[in-house]
Amino acid sequence: MDARRFAADGRSFDLVTTHFLHPPDHGMVDVVRRLASAVAPGGHLLVVGHAPSPAFTHLSASHRDAMFLAADLLPGLPDDFEALVVEQRPRTTIRDGETMQLHDATLLARRAG
Repeated sequence: MDARRFAADGRSFDLVTTHFLHPPDHGMVDVVRRLASAVAPGGHLLVVGHAPSPAFTHLSASHRDAMFLAADLLPGLPDDFEALVVEQRPRTTIRDGETMQLHDATLLARRAG
């Protein structure tokens, strides 16, 4: 299923989540809007993705442009959502034998219920 075309079609869930999805053309705000429509009253939406970083110079410009900060996603939340966590969380990884610090954009929001 393509998250850019997702429709809840009347279904709702206590937890809707996506991890490391990076649609092109800054499409993640629309994905957040679509996924939020499937969150039940009192339920949560959790979105985690790669935050922009100089460590990603090996990726194409379009891949780097698809990364986001958690705050970039806020316009996708409907009015009946409360953002609980909007931050970049550190993560250590090893690439080509070198340890480096990256950050994951983390958005956790709750629908009023």
